Amino acid sequence: MNTGDKIDYMIQCLQVAKVECEFLEEYNSKSWETDRRWLCMHRVPNKSLIADNLRNVARMGFQVANEVR
Repeated sequence: MNTGDKIDYMIQCLQVAKVECEFLEEYNSKSWETDRRWLCMHRVPNKSLIADNLRNVARMGFQVANEVR
């Protein structure tokens, strides 16, 4: 995997984390007493997905930083 591919991978990981964070905010803003139907039709946000993607970006960032000369 070359440096460009690693940077693209980090961008994709950040995009996944961003979308999941936005979904988490939307999920937390719902009034579940009135929106039970929405809850049955949609998924629950995955906080570990956010954390894992951010860890992947950090790991890959250190690798790319060490490779760049």
